[in-house]
Amino acid sequence: MLRAAVLCCVMGPAAVAYAAPCADGTTDQTFAGGMVGCAGTATWDNRASLCGAGYHPASANEWRSLFGGIAPAHNYWTNDDLRYSGAGSASCSAEYTAGYSCGANQPMRVCTTSGNDAEGNHCNWVNCGIGATTPNAYFGGCAGNTTAGTLCVPNGCADGSAEQAFNRGMVGCAGHVTWDNRATLCAPGYRLASADEWVNLHGAAAPSHNYWTNDDLKYNGSSLACTADLSGYSCGTNQPMRVCTSGGTDAEGNACNWANCGYGYTTPNHYFGGCVGNTTAGALCVPIEGCADGSVEQVLNNSTVGCAGSVAWVDRDSLCAPGWVAAGSEDWTGAYGSTTPSHNYWTNEDLKYNGSGSSSCYVSSTVGSQCFAGQPMRVCTPAGTDLEGNACNWTHCGLNAATPDQYFGGCNLNTTAGTLCLRPPP
Repeated sequence: MLRAAVLCCVMGPAAVAYAAPCADGTTDQTFAGGMVGCAGTATWDNRASLCGAGYHPASANEWRSLFGGIAPAHNYWTNDDLRYSGAGSASCSAEYTAGYSCGANQPMRVCTTSGNDAEGNHCNWVNCGIGATTPNAYFGGCAGNTTAGTLCVPNGCADGSAEQAFNRGMVGCAGHVTWDNRATLCAPGYRLASADEWVNLHGAAAPSHNYWTNDDLKYNGSSLACTADLSGYSCGTNQPMRVCTSGGTDAEGNACNWANCGYGYTTPNHYFGGCVGNTTAGALCVPIEGCADGSVEQVLNNSTVGCAGSVAWVDRDSLCAPGWVAAGSEDWTGAYGSTTPSHNYWTNEDLKYNGSGSSSCYVSSTVGSQCFAGQPMRVCTPAGTDLEGNACNWTHCGLNAATPDQYFGGCNLNTTAGTLCLRPPP
């Protein structure tokens, strides 16, 4: 990876034994995040029949985020009724709402580079992007191409179910666990969602169960006009504000004293609630993603991840998965919390240096001395070096002030790093 590692969020739940990912007991291809390719000749309305117990058809966005540059060996349905746009193979795109319909039960899908596979499936067009003609995301199809295999992903919850599905793969996992055990409800390849992710991804959907987020949220206001936030009044140990049903109770016996609270403001209602004496809930879980190679070296709050690599600053975005971008310096400072960087990471800013050396320095996007071209200050490990061979001459610098130490460093002749990657709100 080129730039400094990218910021991402990951919390690893305990390993869980699953049935075979594909219904026939085989796994034809394996990708990041637990996604698998299940070969077959199913019609689109029967696509889910190829996925094993505890798995469901992957969305087009999950394919885009998780395939990691691996070409499909078979033609595969996604879970989206995709349309087509463009002029033909390698000059085309799959679209959610733009473009033209392929006809009933024959949407654009993921295709081999030739359009044919061993099962006899065919794609008229191949090597299409998603939402744009480039980069090639291996979409294709579609009119008259009625069969394919299926891309399948874990249901997201450790018990193989998913009580609710939201945007970008976020799922609600019903349960009755304490806050310190919340991660046990997420399946392998998933992590706990932050409060910001809930706000950005739930859309108009209301929660049907009470769910923990990964944030130790406090309360403000009164029962009739309330907010959840990172500042305010503590709910007590292991009982922060969480996402609640409108009525405050759910089928698992969880309860919220307050419900229908906003996030930071009393309106709009984002279904937060709680909290004192309300000690159990389910959990909100999201796929672990963000790095182009399908791995995530570090996960931070607020949809930021660290992607290890050894790339030049100009190539920093190459380490981020599709739909993710290099994070800014304030994205890092707002997300890392108590996390120490385990790799060196580029941000998206041409940061200058100020000060006299390690632990007596700060970075800024507006003031200070310019580093050599293409070698700005970045986020660095405490030692300045990492496993990818990246180095920082200065370390332990702050942002816009020498204190607190926010792990910035660099810069002259330090030409490579990983990248901090950010998923923008939808």
